[in-house]
Amino acid sequence: MLLKNAGNVLPLQPGEGSTVAVIGEFARTPRFQGAGSSQVNPTRVDVALEELQSALAGQAEVRFAAGFGLGTTEDDEQLLQEAVDIARLADHVLVFLGLPGEDESEGFDRIHIDLPTNQLVLLHALAEVHDRLIVILANGGVVRVSTWDDRVAAILECWLSGQAAGGAAVDLLLGVANPSGKLAETIPVRLQDNSSYLNFPGEEGVVRYGEGIFIGYRAYDTLIQQVSYPFGFGLSYTTFRIENVDVSVTGSVADGDLAVSVTASVTNTGQRAGAEVVQIYVGDIEASVARPLRELKGFAKVHLEPGETQQVSCQLDERAFAYWSQRLRQWVVESGEFMIAVGNSSRHLVATETIMLEAPRLSLPLSADSTLQEWLEDERGRELIAKRDMPLLQDPDLVKVIGTMPMHTLAAFQGMALSHDELQDLIAEL
Repeated sequence: MLLKNAGNVLPLQPGEGSTVAVIGEFARTPRFQGAGSSQVNPTRVDVALEELQSALAGQAEVRFAAGFGLGTTEDDEQLLQEAVDIARLADHVLVFLGLPGEDESEGFDRIHIDLPTNQLVLLHALAEVHDRLIVILANGGVVRVSTWDDRVAAILECWLSGQAAGGAAVDLLLGVANPSGKLAETIPVRLQDNSSYLNFPGEEGVVRYGEGIFIGYRAYDTLIQQVSYPFGFGLSYTTFRIENVDVSVTGSVADGDLAVSVTASVTNTGQRAGAEVVQIYVGDIEASVARPLRELKGFAKVHLEPGETQQVSCQLDERAFAYWSQRLRQWVVESGEFMIAVGNSSRHLVATETIMLEAPRLSLPLSADSTLQEWLEDERGRELIAKRDMPLLQDPDLVKVIGTMPMHTLAAFQGMALSHDELQDLIAEL
């Protein structure tokens, strides 16, 4: 997927007689699959360097320099100098970087998210002699880009794309294909920004998943945290406009037929055919439990010719608005306002609509562990408590303070006029 394309440096359009510098061992020795038991025997492997040489034959000169070694650094200084010398005289510079297999595999965890040091040294050295570097990444897990993306013109994130990765990357670089991929994860500014940073890898054989539901973009967006590239992000060689967003609600939670329809029109405002992904996010504005600011609940991908407009539609059912209740052991929708946001990433939202949903109140049977507030919100529980003369309950401010305390704790409090035995009588009467 295309993460950056300053000055529309891509797709590459080398003029006749121009020089294209291809730098990075991964252009010659592709990293296209995982390590360990995920390895397979490919029927063939497309090599990006060979694909570029073939595609640009008779048009531009392709010059290669490894730039860095894989698994060794003893020749890195010499390799770096060769790469800098080639880049200095080139019209276009393609830098193939990524994570070697020994840096990410099963059986161990990564301790950082940076590219290898020899690659970073190379990249900064190249940036000193060329101002339009194009970086092509090959990596299984996210890598940090915040320390260098301001020094390059374009970033094409190819991940581990399989045996045809080399040819696919060249098709994108030369504009034979138009990138339309979107990030399925957030690229953070630094590792420490991750919501699990303080809990992982744990201690004494135990890992506490303390982030709960706040993983990935759910945490970054809720904290309004700066990121390098947000969830759902991805550029194209054309541009799109999303507008005329409409939200309609039919059915109800009570009847089990709730349906929320979200429609929008998408226009290709550029000069190339391409595809855009319209993303639908939902947020519970005032939830009684911890919920993310917004969550992706639907999306629609549309292919458009230049100037073409199409309407896209996405249907949301009850689950799109529900949370999992640990106490009730079921999915629950609360009455209240919900935000529906539409955009092309979790951070680029072009329209936000608010809808009101009514839902039956679900509660556990009242018990001694139930809070005073839960008793007062339950019609029958409130009637039973009202029959007793409890002086403490005459003070609304005090009720606000003690309302979250369980009844078995409040029992026998001076002023409650309720013993533990009397509490059990109330429960029996319920």
